[in-house]
Amino acid sequence: MTDKDADAQRVRELDQTEPRKVGKRWVVGVSREARRLKLSTEQYYAKWKDGIKNSGLSPALRDSVLSNMDFNSFYGLGVIVIVIPPQKELSYVGDNLFWREGDATSLAVHPRQIAALARRF
Repeated sequence: MTDKDADAQRVRELDQTEPRKVGKRWVVGVSREARRLKLSTEQYYAKWKDGIKNSGLSPALRDSVLSNMDFNSFYGLGVIVIVIPPQKELSYVGDNLFWREGDATSLAVHPRQIAALARRF
C-alpha cells in the first residue's frame, strides 16, 4: 500500500502492475513481490507466517497475529490481511514494549508511560 501517487506510478512502471485506489491510498499488493522473488503467492504468504512465528513478538501477540492472518487476491494484486484484536496483556517485541496511538506505533520508554500502559490490563 502507498499513500503517494508517485509511488503508485513507480510500481506501475517497475512491476507492470496496475495499482488500485482505495480511499486516499493505493493498493499495490504483494503478488508483484512474490514474482520478483520467484515464489508463488502461497510460498510468499508462508514466508510471512514463518517470519512472524520466528519473530520476537510476545507469545500471546504472536499467536493472535498468526490466527488472524489471511491472504486476499484483491484484483490479482495479493494482499496479506492481518487483524490484531485487542490484547489482554502487554505486548512486546523482544524486551521492548510498544503502544498504539491512533494509527502510529511508538516505543514506550518512560517509566510513567509504561506504568500507565500496565494499568490498562
